[in-house]
Amino acid sequence: EEAGRKVVVCPGSDVVQALDAGTGKELWRLKYTGYSVIPRPVLGDGLVYLSTSYDKASLLAVRLGGTGNVTSSHLAWKLDKNAPHTPSPLLTKGALYVVSDAGTMSRLDPKSGAPAWQERLAGHYSASPVLASGDLILLASEEGDITVVRDSGKFEKVATAKLGERSLASPALMGATLLVRGEEHLFRFDAPGSSK
Repeated sequence: EEAGRKVVVCPGSDVVQALDAGTGKELWRLKYTGYSVIPRPVLGDGLVYLSTSYDKASLLAVRLGGTGNVTSSHLAWKLDKNAPHTPSPLLTKGALYVVSDAGTMSRLDPKSGAPAWQERLAGHYSASPVLASGDLILLASEEGDITVVRDSGKFEKVATAKLGERSLASPALMGATLLVRGEEHLFRFDAPGSSK
């Protein structure tokens, strides 16, 4: 919601628009260079975070509100290095996480975009990071490696696992169950002691 009305934020080729959900009328737009935008934008604390996707991905933080063309007035910050072409950002209570397609994971300050840390993970990434159990972040590489990282001011790898096959899909959580779609199989992992 923005100023008491429901708004749909739509990134596309060279522009992100905010549309009134009831009428479809454009409320504001911000221009950038990029197309084939795959990552889903995320919103929090009066900002929307989005990737410009291809040719050279940038991560943008755009202040909500305004009318018309807000390109010169509402860009809060921009990250050009290690921005994702494909995975969506993940916003937690204290940080914004992004994973580049080449496997660099960054923890950013949501207000300024300043990195707290950046770490190279094994593999390449199309899947988006997923928050689980309050402070655990699940990542699935295209090569089928699962990495669990703690939502923390310091990089902390908690666990790793191998699916044994390629995977492009984001992990999905259903209560105490984790589902991961691989190239050949759908994998189900249940937390120890959970009822099936």
